[in-house]
Amino acid sequence: MDSAATFYGLASAFAWGAGDFYGGYASKAVHVLRVVAFSQTVGFILLVGLAVAVGEPLPGVADLGWAAAAGLMSGVGLIFYYAALSRGEMGAAAPVTGVLTAVVPALAGSLLEGVPSTLQAAGFFLAFVSIGLTTGSSGMRLSVNSQLGFSAVAGLGFGLFLVLLGQVSEGLYFYPLSVSRMITAGLAAFLAKTLLNTKSVGNAFTKIAAAGVFDTGGSFFYLLSRQAGRLDVAGVLSSLYPVSTVMLAKAILHEKLGKQRTAAIALAAAATTLINT
Repeated sequence: MDSAATFYGLASAFAWGAGDFYGGYASKAVHVLRVVAFSQTVGFILLVGLAVAVGEPLPGVADLGWAAAAGLMSGVGLIFYYAALSRGEMGAAAPVTGVLTAVVPALAGSLLEGVPSTLQAAGFFLAFVSIGLTTGSSGMRLSVNSQLGFSAVAGLGFGLFLVLLGQVSEGLYFYPLSVSRMITAGLAAFLAKTLLNTKSVGNAFTKIAAAGVFDTGGSFFYLLSRQAGRLDVAGVLSSLYPVSTVMLAKAILHEKLGKQRTAAIALAAAATTLINT
């Protein structure tokens, strides 16, 4: 297994986890739709600037189509995810979304690139368990009628985002990612304008900008991982981002990990070792 794909996949997980941390932090003061719209816009501006700075060639129609479809799936995933979180206990809905996000590229990779090795498959399974333990809280119950469908659609949306973005041609990064960000930001901005009264982000702009920068970094490293190795490896490793989020919450906000999340971190480490065999 190419160690570069593993390294970039883990870097993607860390960056996406940091983006979620700052996005969640900002959402305590600003509606999540505003956070998504502004953070994705920050990412879009950053990506276009980087594309121009490095002289990246313009993508073809097919690559633009993959990127736009990925952005749409990301936006759909976010909308349904937040809808699921708002309809019951957050810790009950998150595991369904998190695990499905990893399962979709794992299945797609097996179909498109062949079945992974036995050890890698075992690593994928441990990663699924790790994500479930990290995002879930003991004693919480998922409401089948009001949460399950929304959580499942969100997971499928995020998973398809990984699969679709992974189809972008090798060597293209910034322009396809900027198109994806533009679609997601536009969808979130439209919903925010339609559903919300306020437009200000108050004093949370710094946190929102940080969320946008880290989220952009996560997508960039995911593309590097995908182009260095298998789709399922890149997708599953990058889906370990909840581990990064809880570790940052412990380091910065001094939140307690607890036995469940400590076990999840250990499983994530074991999964990474197996996937890299």
